Amino acid sequence: MKYEIILKKYHKTSTEIKKHLLRLENAFKKLAEATSLPLTPEQVEKLLADETMVAILDQIVYRFSKLQDTLGKILRLFLSLKGENVENLTMIDVINLAQKRGIDINPDTWFEIRELRNLLTHEYEEEHEEIANVLNTIYQKISYFHHLFNQLEVQ
Repeated sequence: MKYEIILKKYHKTSTEIKKHLLRLENAFKKLAEATSLPLTPEQVEKLLADETMVAILDQIVYRFSKLQDTLGKILRLFLSLKGENVENLTMIDVINLAQKRGIDINPDTWFEIRELRNLLTHEYEEEHEEIANVLNTIYQKISYFHHLFNQLEVQ
């Protein structure tokens, strides 16, 4: 019975990840329609002066944060479905276990992504260069998110 409960949580989390990825990609698409990518500090300054664009930037920050959280959840659920006890493991231990299971996940990349999330939540609007760098990195990592998520697919 426990397997069925974990599987149900897995499918719910999988649906959530798909939603976050889609909305993150759509937000970047709208951003690309308004300006060129990669972003420069000057572009960020202009974007922050436009409330419509601020809403798009907020969407990117929100969806990225949620995506990072749900990827961590689904990684644990995936390993649980494979018979691993991950309940009390740290994230680095979960990542190492996933690597042993053949998942192409890099601890450095994972923690870089986590650091991006932390930077975004503490960012000040006047730090245009830092905001541009973080947003550009997130945009570059979208294919990584898809790659990681696709490896965690359970039938």
